[in-house]
Amino acid sequence: MEIPRPSRICSVTHRELQPGEVFFSVLIEEKNGVKRLDIAVENWTGPPSEFLGWWKTRVPDNNDKKIQIAPNDVLLNLFEQLSLQPENADMRYVLALLLIRRRQFRYEREEENENGQKKLIVYAIKENTTYEIPVAMPDRKRLEEVQKQLSSLIIS
Repeated sequence: MEIPRPSRICSVTHRELQPGEVFFSVLIEEKNGVKRLDIAVENWTGPPSEFLGWWKTRVPDNNDKKIQIAPNDVLLNLFEQLSLQPENADMRYVLALLLIRRRQFRYEREEENENGQKKLIVYAIKENTTYEIPVAMPDRKRLEEVQKQLSSLIIS
């Protein structure tokens, strides 16, 4: 299952998002795939209840230098290391979403056990293996911390 690219159009107002403008992206599972909604900051009221993941980002400015993100092997290695750190389950979950976006993981499904705990099931293409990742979407404050931590580890 592929994650759609940003539309650069606000899903609420249908206006074009401008270079440098901050917006939110939300992934929602639908019967025939994953739908992406891009929402301008002024229209953001939080993610819908059925979201798979969401993040805050910015429309690239035409003058922006291309950010160099760590190679996929480095990201996969970090993902494996985080499996040994239960206190960073939310960081591992966010990294899994990034790996889906980078087409290193393929979204399979989300499952819920009898206790109501959700798991994201992904298939790692290169490793030919399936991972079950506890859904641990961080709250807004923690998400900022996770983003900073991941950025410091994977962006140069």
